[in-house]
Amino acid sequence: MSSEGNINTKTPGAEIKPISSKEVPSPEALFADLKAHLKYMKPDALEQIDKAYEFATWCHRDQTRKSGEPYITHPLAVALILTTLKLDTSSVIAAILHDTVEDTEATLVDIEKKFGKDVCDLVDGLTKISKIKFRSSQERLAENFRKMVMAMSNDLRVILIKLSDRLHNMRTLDNLPQQKRQRIAEETLEIYAPLANRLGLYSLKSELEDLCMRELKNDIYKEISRKVAAKKAEREAYISEVRSIVESELKKYGFQNLNVYGRPKHFYSIYKKMVERGLEFEDISDLFAFRIVVDSVKDCYEALGIVHAMWKPMPGRFKDYIAMPKANMYQSLHTTVIRPNGEPAEFQIRTHDMNQTSELGVAAHWRYKERNAAQDQAQTDVQKFSWLRQIMEWQKELKDPGEFLEAVKVDLFEEEIFVFTPKGDVIQLPFGATALDFAFSVHTKIGVTTVGSKVNGKIVPLKKVLKSGDIIEIMTSPNQKPGKDWLNFVTTSKARNKIRSSLRSEQRDRSRIVGREILVQELHAFGLDFEKLLKSGDIDPLIKAGKESNIDDILISVGYGKLHPKELIPKAYPHKIPKVLPVEEGKSPTDKSKSAVEPKKISSSGILVNGIENVLINFARCCHPLPGEDVCGFVTRGRGVTVHRNSCPRALDLDPQRKIEVHWAQDAETSKGFHAAFLRVSTHDRQGVLAEVTSAISACGANIQRAQIRVNQDLMGVLEFELTLQSLTQLQAVIRKVESIPYVQKVERMSTHRINKI
Repeated sequence: MSSEGNINTKTPGAEIKPISSKEVPSPEALFADLKAHLKYMKPDALEQIDKAYEFATWCHRDQTRKSGEPYITHPLAVALILTTLKLDTSSVIAAILHDTVEDTEATLVDIEKKFGKDVCDLVDGLTKISKIKFRSSQERLAENFRKMVMAMSNDLRVILIKLSDRLHNMRTLDNLPQQKRQRIAEETLEIYAPLANRLGLYSLKSELEDLCMRELKNDIYKEISRKVAAKKAEREAYISEVRSIVESELKKYGFQNLNVYGRPKHFYSIYKKMVERGLEFEDISDLFAFRIVVDSVKDCYEALGIVHAMWKPMPGRFKDYIAMPKANMYQSLHTTVIRPNGEPAEFQIRTHDMNQTSELGVAAHWRYKERNAAQDQAQTDVQKFSWLRQIMEWQKELKDPGEFLEAVKVDLFEEEIFVFTPKGDVIQLPFGATALDFAFSVHTKIGVTTVGSKVNGKIVPLKKVLKSGDIIEIMTSPNQKPGKDWLNFVTTSKARNKIRSSLRSEQRDRSRIVGREILVQELHAFGLDFEKLLKSGDIDPLIKAGKESNIDDILISVGYGKLHPKELIPKAYPHKIPKVLPVEEGKSPTDKSKSAVEPKKISSSGILVNGIENVLINFARCCHPLPGEDVCGFVTRGRGVTVHRNSCPRALDLDPQRKIEVHWAQDAETSKGFHAAFLRVSTHDRQGVLAEVTSAISACGANIQRAQIRVNQDLMGVLEFELTLQSLTQLQAVIRKVESIPYVQKVERMSTHRINKI
């Protein structure tokens, strides 16, 4: 929550003038501006805000931002952004206090005592988990987001304050190191901008995206900005002309209380069109959209007919979000027409109420509300948002931080499509969803038994990507089971996690059968009968010796190879087994049997494995773990233990019961062993950059095995390397060295499966 730096542009809504980073007002001036924007509140509410300002000023009295300005300017700026959403008193007070618990000596008890439980709960939901040590930055991000989600489940105002906080931090990044600015921008683009979109806060979402683009692709941002500014006069003339024509035509048909206006599209939206369509800026004709706001739903459809009568509509460019609202409650008619000069014009047609929801998103429901009314509305809206309920479901089911964050990014922040069941029910799916995703969205049982699908009456593969308006029919069979290849083409987290669960269950069933056969044979060799032990209740010592909760878990662990019966049985029944142990193949009767009590075995790989001796170690090719980073192991019968990075997505597909504790030996980082690592370097296309990058890598003692160079559509150079090095520390040194090179914009570690063509 703490401020991260110094930049500025526009704010959501038109009430507040942007502030230049070089013209930061004093705390007193900022608070006066805040009070001027709180005229919608009652006098007693303003007294509480005065009290909050005094308390926050005292708490932050000795703190400054990276820019040198008093720290209190940050929470005041966040509160000022909230006033554009006309939020209630508790929200504004919580914004002023949101960093007091995290960054000062103030406690939640102090907050509740001075400002009440409502404000205290909001501040608690906004406070980071700053005192817990996390294994990785991804885990920290996931757990902070998880806590915020839990707070959102009770009150959506938490995320509105958090988004305002993130917006001000994005505006003020100037005084931070470049690497940290880029990390914050990437996190914002991946999580917070899509979240603003899901909440219908389009102005806030657009500004966040533009600020991220300015940080991550500064050259392109400046170029688009310059070209848009150069066409300002031409654009304003065009908007004025179209607006005049449309207003005049609508009034002929009796429309009275209407608004028609045009708006330019934000820079990130223009950039995405350039990349997706492979166009230059000059080739993009739809750089702005027109909006028609009328009184009723009936007027919306009438206005649509008039616009279509004036200009020819473009096929496939009409969307009815009034009949089928988006997940964030957005409603509008969208159409694109071709004007006589051949240029396309995009129109959005909606009612005044729909327009307010479009401008303010969920915040529209809290306008002018106070205390209990606002809190009740917050809880009511949580129930309305199916996607938020889905987040809550994932945060309960998915304990692994990486898996939880993957579900959030993949399933919730994509644009949606609307498809139909054969009975006409509407199913909402993310863009790019397949027929198999549809099957799982209808019901898990239908998904796991799917054998085929029909789209619009034609049989299609399960990997068929759907589009809005498709009618899907799913064919099932009770004997069908999910295949591992299904994971390669499903896109929704619900489908992915249900497939994983089914595959794990099937793996356990197979291992239980195999484990039973092995254990029965080994017990027989020791003169014991499995069935008799089971019936008499004498199986408990075996369960205890294997440190499991029941006999099924023992059988599964034996089937996986995690437990060894020759070591397990003597521990469980030391007085029942014969004095002369069975002779292993290839050994003489005089050979002494090895005890299984040795806790650890050091492999030449540098990995220590707890509980298994003479273990074969394999490093997962999907993630190539390096000495010094957190790892986990999975037992594979016949192949020993496969070691993955803790953050490896492929490890999520494996059965947790096969997981075993592994860690690096103390001397693993300094040994002479070499490990593979893969890097992607994004640079500006400049002469000599490749030579500088390869020199930097060599200077750190890493060897370049292979390299691939290409230039993307956005004119960014992409250099991909396969390296051999000794440890994570060495890799981090390589990354820092390469990042320090001028023109290098981003350096990221890759997994092997992401660079098949290298």
